[in-house]
Amino acid sequence: MSVRRFFLDISPLIESRAFRFAYFARAATVLVTGMLMVAASVQLYELTKSSVAVAFLNVSMATPMVLALIVGGVLSDRMDRRSLMVWSRSVYIISVVLFLINTLLPNPQVWLIYVAAAIGGAAGGISVPAMMSATPALVGRDKLAAAAALSGLAMQLGGIIGPALAGVLIAGPGLVFCYVIVLCGVIVTPLLLRALPPLPPQAGKQAQKNAFQSLRDGLAFVASHPLLRALLLIDLAALILATPLALMPEWGDTILKMGATATGYLYAAPAVGATLAALSSGWCRQVSRPGAAIVLAVLIWGLAVAALSLQPTLWWALICLAIMGAADTISKIMRMALVQHHTPDYLLGRVSSLWMTQYSLGQALGNMQMGYLSRLLSPAVAVAVGGLACAAVAGGFGIFNQGLRSARKQDGPPHA
Repeated sequence: MSVRRFFLDISPLIESRAFRFAYFARAATVLVTGMLMVAASVQLYELTKSSVAVAFLNVSMATPMVLALIVGGVLSDRMDRRSLMVWSRSVYIISVVLFLINTLLPNPQVWLIYVAAAIGGAAGGISVPAMMSATPALVGRDKLAAAAALSGLAMQLGGIIGPALAGVLIAGPGLVFCYVIVLCGVIVTPLLLRALPPLPPQAGKQAQKNAFQSLRDGLAFVASHPLLRALLLIDLAALILATPLALMPEWGDTILKMGATATGYLYAAPAVGATLAALSSGWCRQVSRPGAAIVLAVLIWGLAVAALSLQPTLWWALICLAIMGAADTISKIMRMALVQHHTPDYLLGRVSSLWMTQYSLGQALGNMQMGYLSRLLSPAVAVAVGGLACAAVAGGFGIFNQGLRSARKQDGPPHA
């Protein structure tokens, strides 16, 4: 067996100039978003000393994002996707400016942090479906797994560098300097996206339908497709049950007693594991039963989160979070390739928006339940209960969902 099959497939970057620009724009976005989330989370925890307040940061971002994702999905199937991405990423600059201004105030306001997060969530919600639905046009459907792995690598490298850098900057120069770096990054992103070619959606039968009919068609497509429905549900369950990120400031401060620097490392740890998984993901494109691989990855994700409760040390937490990130990335690569393969182009915007809607809602709800369970019991009990519940759900899908367990990438090519 050739060792090369395990290496990351970089052919989409080599063969597609447009994908290169989109890739670097995505990498820049993830880098500064990781910095921003750590900075805002640390700032909120310093102001409130509450993990619930930190969890509400995700809620304040996810709520407008859900609405924007729905709108963005419809728009992505009706207008040029490049223009949509450039416009929405430009609006994101307003969010970062508000974070910076608030930090410069003599008494930073908690409510202004939530407002800035809401604006950023709305802007991101518009851009994400456009980016996801543009990928097949940039690389071709035969390269979707490779493109998903590369996108995952960009996300994870940004997720490593961004949070770790934010923790160091907050502990050193301070929050203001961190937000200034984030602002520079968000200004660069729309400039990169402007270099893409026009990306109009392919015309479909829904082209003349109104927005509500178009959205209904997207919902109906996912609801009627057994594999897509199962992919959405298993991801949603895992996110709600086993998303421990809202606990990271409290974990670093009260359990590890190491402050913002440790918090930055904890936020970066999942991305370290995810990066290693993405770099060795060449085998993913050759998996004959990706559905079964997704079930196994979600099972490992849940067990890794539960294992956090076993030892209150930094290295153990980093190892567990890295394993969680690696399992999540393998699951994402498989899921993204399956979703894009089984969805026709004229529905990709709406299906992508539905996919990201469940991700945003699931992550927000997961952080909230972890935050409240931590307050009622303890952080260690919260991760143990949530992780074991996630593993149990994955086992249930593996036993009872025949469609997901036996899903093959080549089954059911997209129809026009």
